[in-house]
Amino acid sequence: MDTEELIRKCKAITLKGGEEGKVSFKSEMKSKGEKIVAGCLIGKVLTSRNVNKEGLKIAMQQAWQTIKEVKIDAMGENIFIFRFAAETDKRRASAGGPWYFNGALIIFTEPTGIGEVSKQSFTNASFWVQLKNVPIMCMDKGTISKLGAAIGRVEEVWTDANGECTGEIIRL
Repeated sequence: MDTEELIRKCKAITLKGGEEGKVSFKSEMKSKGEKIVAGCLIGKVLTSRNVNKEGLKIAMQQAWQTIKEVKIDAMGENIFIFRFAAETDKRRASAGGPWYFNGALIIFTEPTGIGEVSKQSFTNASFWVQLKNVPIMCMDKGTISKLGAAIGRVEEVWTDANGECTGEIIRL
């Protein structure tokens, strides 16, 4: 069952007297819904201009170099759902940012709960940051992580096989 079919079935649900507030879904429907949500990212393009869905799709597939097609549907004002057929494509898109479209930042989030768009948070984006002039004695993962924590939440610190920082880059 794809998302459109699930939406159609949910719209067809009606409540009759005495049933208000009670809706039960079969566990089979829940597991299918969880699979749909697991293959998605929700993205918001931070711009005041309307975003062309087809242009966004072409640009993102080229940037991500996806193995399989990514389906994109509009979910609100410059909010889109990205449905990935391959988990590796989703991981690449999620971890490879920050991503931009026509100069505007796109904030991606994993759907939470049942995936209600109105309840998704588009307040955080990850960036690669360079720390300049770090003393050689401080070029270890722990120290670099502490320096990065002064800016934001540290997600990754580039290290060599010995755990030493060989560059100036961290992901926040």
